[in-house]
Amino acid sequence: MAASATRRTLHGIAECLLAGPEYRACKEISLRVTPGGFATTGAPAIRLDGTELVEGELHRIPVQGTFGQLADAVGIRFGPPEIGYRDGSGVAEDDTVELDPASLKIITDWFLLADAALRVLATDQAPILWPEHFDVAVLLDDRSYGASPGDDFHATPYAYVSAADNDGSGFWNAPFGALLDCSDVRNIDDLVSFWQTGRRLIGGS
Repeated sequence: MAASATRRTLHGIAECLLAGPEYRACKEISLRVTPGGFATTGAPAIRLDGTELVEGELHRIPVQGTFGQLADAVGIRFGPPEIGYRDGSGVAEDDTVELDPASLKIITDWFLLADAALRVLATDQAPILWPEHFDVAVLLDDRSYGASPGDDFHATPYAYVSAADNDGSGFWNAPFGALLDCSDVRNIDDLVSFWQTGRRLIGGS
């Protein structure tokens, strides 16, 4: 329960306290992974650093209370980007934030490892943390390669290759393509190898 509540809180922060204000300020929704959390890529400059939100690199606000109270403390308007996507965190302004320290570390460490591995896989791209599904990914040959902190389909963090139209081999173990649970990942090389295998099987360069 602590893991899913923490994941939902982090997703809500990414979507409604970072990506939403960023979209309203500069029409961007892409976020970036940072040590201990994640941050906007444009204005306003907001990042999650462990159990604190940092605004403008100077103003630090503890992640506590409700999402609305956090938004007020940062000086932003709560809400997701107004671009009409179907999914999202589902959090409301009066929902209470919940961060379990152990679960927080698992997720933020996973994102940091995945971000580093994606930069090896795609040396010409900066991985993007997307607020809709809350995953960090790159796009190669119109296919998404990335990592999720877990979701309703698979509860624990996992890496994925998005390719529903695959060759049906044993590599493809999910409706959307393939996934690799975090328990099977020891290092960056394991992630890169998984993604490269998927890319090879779908005929990528």
